Amino acid sequence: MIDGTYEVDAKTPLGKKHGNLVLETEGDVCNATLSIGKKTAKLQGAIEGDEVSFEGSVKLPFPIGKVNYVLTGTVEGDTLTGVCRTKKFSFDVNGTRVA
Repeated sequence: MIDGTYEVDAKTPLGKKHGNLVLETEGDVCNATLSIGKKTAKLQGAIEGDEVSFEGSVKLPFPIGKVNYVLTGTVEGDTLTGVCRTKKFSFDVNGTRVA
């Protein structure tokens, strides 16, 4: 089971970011709420076993603008490891279940 709240760290091109990711599954659908800094995103993705995937977009300051991304990850025990990919870069996302 992957449901829970995770404290996550991401090593983005804009620096290291820290936040929370709440995962809730229903069948093969995974709903997530990702909160990093002042931004919160509601995502709906897919789950297969211990693997999750989401697609979304985030609006970044000028001159970057809107960035589409795909986040894929695996949950093993209380540990989340993943990769966030955009057209121009990718970065690791790691987390630990706290609730």
